[in-house]
Amino acid sequence: MTSRERVIAAIERTNPDRVPIDLGGTYYSNILAAPYYQLLKFLKIHKDVKIADYFQMSVYVDEEVSNRFNTDVIILWPLRDYLGIRRDTAYKEWIMPSGTPVKVSKDFNLIKNKDGSYIYKKGLQEYRMPKDGFYFDMINNPYQWVETTKDVEKIKISPINGEEKEWLKIQSEKLRRSTDKFIVFDFDGGWVDIANFLIGTEKFYIDIISNKRMIHALMEKLNEIWKKNIDIIIAATGTNTDCIAMACDLGSNESGLFKTSTIKEMVIPYIKEFYEYVRKVSNYYIFFHTCGSVYQYLPDLIDAGVNIINPVQVGAKNMEPKKLKNEFGKYVTFWGGSVDPQHVLPHKSRQIIKEQATYHTEIFQKGGGFIFAPVHNIQPYVPPENIVELFDTAFKVGKY
Repeated sequence: MTSRERVIAAIERTNPDRVPIDLGGTYYSNILAAPYYQLLKFLKIHKDVKIADYFQMSVYVDEEVSNRFNTDVIILWPLRDYLGIRRDTAYKEWIMPSGTPVKVSKDFNLIKNKDGSYIYKKGLQEYRMPKDGFYFDMINNPYQWVETTKDVEKIKISPINGEEKEWLKIQSEKLRRSTDKFIVFDFDGGWVDIANFLIGTEKFYIDIISNKRMIHALMEKLNEIWKKNIDIIIAATGTNTDCIAMACDLGSNESGLFKTSTIKEMVIPYIKEFYEYVRKVSNYYIFFHTCGSVYQYLPDLIDAGVNIINPVQVGAKNMEPKKLKNEFGKYVTFWGGSVDPQHVLPHKSRQIIKEQATYHTEIFQKGGGFIFAPVHNIQPYVPPENIVELFDTAFKVGKY
């Protein structure tokens, strides 16, 4: 089977020849610069660490690494990253606060504070990397003043422009010609996530309860922009895109972040509307990223049309693989779930990683519906030998 055929078979919950593998195929299954640098040294691969997304400081996974780990998914990056930095510029060298040497866009220009932290400003948005940090946090949300539905009308979110459209056309054609992998477009969309960025997390958590009319108006606005963008993506990439990736973080380690009834009322209708539109106008699969313990939301998400769940945060409460597969395996593909990313991958031995990855794969792969991927982007302090063990295990045990 080709990689693309393998992933599609898994999503359709039929048995491919082996479990598909993903590292760096989506914005949410990537690896940060610091552990990637160590991984390259461990594998004796002499390549630069090039930053793909500056918000999380995640990387372009080199083809040599992808081939080493037998990956089946590749990402179609937008022209600009989450901080608005272009991906078509020349590169320059930079040393991260962690000491990791990286290649960054020449447009990546920072303000260094006296305390050693870094500030990046883009329009009304402001981001900060601590002096010992690995990625940026947003510290100034551009629309914290929004209170009414009329205020929502003043929020400026532009659809994909002509320059971006031409970039997507060229890049998607190049990917389809050069690889047989499953192509995922980083759509930069997600209901709770984008609302948090726009008005601020604390404000969103309050307003979703106390200012429902405004939040409904905001969700409607987001959906209208995203539907326009879907039309543009179809025109630009056609069948050269297989999947779009959305995000809507709903969980913590212990439970969901919101009452189930709140999400059912305030978010689920917009997920359902968007899914129905995408499926009406395209054949794209929709990858749905939601962190943490999201067990309580899965029935409503499935009713809304969600059929691919990522990252499958095993280790969070109620996210045990056997429980998830038994209850929801008929309805969703689990994209991730390979190993506990907090307690096992960074800290345990290679043998324990092998055992857990084997156990999870054996559960999730039954009847299809499983893509083996890291649970979240691989973080600093994960030893390179643990990463190698994780993906070698996937290839060895994921046969049908």
